[in-house]
Amino acid sequence: MSRVVALTGNQAAAEAMRQIRPEVCAAYPITPSTQVMETFAQFVADGVVDTELVAVESEHSAMSACVGAAAAGGRVMTATS
Repeated sequence: MSRVVALTGNQAAAEAMRQIRPEVCAAYPITPSTQVMETFAQFVADGVVDTELVAVESEHSAMSACVGAAAAGGRVMTATS
């Protein structure tokens, strides 16, 4: 039997991130994406994923952190507006 789960778009994005299992996730929480990181951060806190969350001070910083981590060979994600 299949199970139906109702999610917001942000919750669905966080669920996709959980399945991707990034090693680094840099984020600047700003509307409309704050809920993505809140949901994903709970996955990290619950031990569902082993991801280094990096809180940054701007959208540009989030991208810079992701570029650096990717250049080092990491699987990365970002969530921002």
